[in-house]
Amino acid sequence: MTYRHVGVSEDSIDAVILESARAHGLEAAGRYLHLIRTAVEAIGASPSRPGSNPVPRVPGVRSFHLRLARSLVPRELRVKEPRHLVVYRVAPDGVVEILGIVHDRMKLPGAVRRAQRAADR
Repeated sequence: MTYRHVGVSEDSIDAVILESARAHGLEAAGRYLHLIRTAVEAIGASPSRPGSNPVPRVPGVRSFHLRLARSLVPRELRVKEPRHLVVYRVAPDGVVEILGIVHDRMKLPGAVRRAQRAADR
C-alpha cells in the first residue's frame, strides 16, 4: 500500500519541525522529521498496524502515536519523548491519506475534523 499527503498534512508537519528546531535545535528537529517520515511509511505499508487506533467520533480516521515508531529508527536517531500523532484514513482507491500530525495534548476528534475538512476541500 502507498500513501499521499492531503489537505494541510505537509504544512502541519512543517510547523512541528520548525517548532522543534526552535525549541530543541536543528539536530533534534532532523531526528523528529526522520521519525515522522518513518511512521508515515510504516502506516502506508500497514494502515491497521498494531498501536493504531480509530479516532473517536470521526468514522474512518485512525491515529498512530509517534512513540510507537521509535523502534523503527536506528538508536542514534531516536527521539526520547515524541508528543505527536499521525492522523490518516484509507481512501476509496486504497491509498493511505495522511491528514496531518497533531500534538497528543490536543482534543483529537476536533483536531482531526479540522484536518479532514481541509483535506476534503
